[in-house]
Amino acid sequence: GYSVVPRPVIGHGMVFFSTGFDHAKAMAVQLGGKGDITDTHVKWILPKGAPKTPSMILDGDELYMISDGGIASCIDAKTGKPHWSERLGGSFSASPILVDGKLYCINETGDVFVVEAGKIFTKPEKKSLGEKTLASPAVADAALFIRTAKHLWRFE
Repeated sequence: GYSVVPRPVIGHGMVFFSTGFDHAKAMAVQLGGKGDITDTHVKWILPKGAPKTPSMILDGDELYMISDGGIASCIDAKTGKPHWSERLGGSFSASPILVDGKLYCINETGDVFVVEAGKIFTKPEKKSLGEKTLASPAVADAALFIRTAKHLWRFE
């Protein structure tokens, strides 16, 4: 069977999540319901572009996601309306991370796309680690850590 990989995020009194494999959808559901809340608590659904593996990031009113196929999106968290949706390139398993107003999105071949967070898309900076990368990055002690197939990278 299939599993749902992306973790949910919570904010604005809602939980934001992806439905997972097959035909993934991104959803926002108001917290506090009981029983079948389909008609009463589902605030919005995005039928396309949702991740099957990478988790989303909520930053203020903006919800960021990258699909497994490499489409990065910034969504208005309260309404579900897209601010932008752009193809970065490659396949993605790692979740993006937000550091100092920048999204770091790492594809499976080790290309790192640095995207300015915000409602307006700007062309990302691209760097290559040159190795297979499936793990999500982490931040600790003012450094960004990225694990590839053969190395653990630390960037300050």
